Amino acid sequence: MERNDIMMLNNLVYRLYDSGNFLLIRKRLLSQLQLLIPFSYGSILLSDLDPIRPGLTDPVCIPEEFLSVEEKYMKIAAKDHTQWTMESGYAIVICESKLLPDHKRLNTPVYQECYSKYQIYDTLQANITYNNTFLGVLTLYRTRQDGAFTDDDIAYLRMIGYHLNRLFYQIMLPQDGSSAAETRMELLQEQYSLTGREREILSLLLEGRPEAELCAKLGITAATLKKHIQHIYRKLGISTRWELLRFKS
Repeated sequence: MERNDIMMLNNLVYRLYDSGNFLLIRKRLLSQLQLLIPFSYGSILLSDLDPIRPGLTDPVCIPEEFLSVEEKYMKIAAKDHTQWTMESGYAIVICESKLLPDHKRLNTPVYQECYSKYQIYDTLQANITYNNTFLGVLTLYRTRQDGAFTDDDIAYLRMIGYHLNRLFYQIMLPQDGSSAAETRMELLQEQYSLTGREREILSLLLEGRPEAELCAKLGITAATLKKHIQHIYRKLGISTRWELLRFKS
């Protein structure tokens, strides 16, 4: 992964938590994601949370003209050969060009009814699921001119999916009143393999606490704190306190 890609990925994750408005979060996600994974069309459809057979609702699209396409898709989604991902109970990222050859993929009923007009060639889809609850689906579309999605594209979306699964669950099905900042720290710990102590120190650093205060609060020496900070920086792929601001919620 290139350093610039890491920075874009970190910035995208930061932006996810930079607003309490769920609609704005989804719009911002698609806009930022286009810088990391180029695509011509993209959408986020939410689950209606039906416990028996979940449906899709409330689409957000980029560009907005694509909204009519996804509204049509929602009416015939049961015909989609990827429908099983919504009912699996697992968070799954799939790339259609890796599942089906062109002649099958581009001749499905769903493709002919919804996407042929836009000359869609490949789709990259993240099924957003947490605690066995289907919450929605994020789909990116490329035209034939764009070409197929790559293994790197799939990896990036999978990493972002870790955050989407828990963030969407927190917003759509709040359980314990935990804040977005707390959830975000959990996700950062998971994504960057931070220890519990490193997560605690990172949280304090992001609050702007001076190092002397951290030493007193944690009961450690300045040398020990320095070692912890070095490990945190290495795992986050940064080298300065200024770069740490990208992770501030």
